[in-house]
Amino acid sequence: MTDLTNKENELYLFTINLYNGKVNSGSKDLTLDKVYAEYKNVHKEYAKMANKDIESLKRGLFIQWYSMTEPNYLTGIAELDEKSELKIIAELKNRIDKNTTDNELNWMLNHYLEWNYVFEKFKNIADLRKKENLKNLTNKKPKMINRGQMGIYWNSIIEE
Repeated sequence: MTDLTNKENELYLFTINLYNGKVNSGSKDLTLDKVYAEYKNVHKEYAKMANKDIESLKRGLFIQWYSMTEPNYLTGIAELDEKSELKIIAELKNRIDKNTTDNELNWMLNHYLEWNYVFEKFKNIADLRKKENLKNLTNKKPKMINRGQMGIYWNSIIEE
């Protein structure tokens, strides 16, 4: 997980620096297309571990949602592997059906479901719905350090 976190941080930093014009041609052998390809692989790795590790599921789900809601030139996340996406959704459904999600995942999913079009292509696999009576985490900063781009995103919107 540490390696994936470091890879995400590296890809995100490169993407932001590229967008801000702070990357010179000799500084790195990366291009935005290579970042997209590498982020696709990061997502695949999270999908492989999603059935064993809820953190991997959370990060994979975030990447899927973020790839649909934010511009790829700002996130470094573009088209993802369809089999990996399906694996993430299937595992999410499995955990929901078995009631083995946690409050944080449910809270995150409620947020993601504000953009209902994101999960439209998976409606034949899972009928994702918001959960009621969840503990609101927006006014209490959860531990989002060292959690890849998911942590960066949540830290940017959660109140101190």
